[in-house]
Amino acid sequence: MKRTALHRLLVVAVVVLLAVAAALYVLSVTLAPSGGPEVAGTFVGYAWGAVVAAVLVGIVDFFVRSNGPRAHDDRAS
Repeated sequence: MKRTALHRLLVVAVVVLLAVAAALYVLSVTLAPSGGPEVAGTFVGYAWGAVVAAVLVGIVDFFVRSNGPRAHDDRAS
C-alpha cells in the first residue's frame, strides 16, 4: 500500500471515529432521562474512547504523511 493511500485511509478512520464519538455523545444525552446516569456515563465513556482512538490514529497518520516522498524538493535545486 502506498503512503498516500495509507494516509487517506487513516484520515477516513479519524473522521469515522469522530463521527462515532459524536453519535455516542448524542445517544448519552437522549438516553439519560430514561436510562439513568449509569447508561449515560457508559455512552460518554465509549465516546471518549472513540476520541482517544481518533487522536492516536491521527498521530500515526502524522508520521506516515511526514515520512512520505518529497519530489518537490528535487526540483528546487
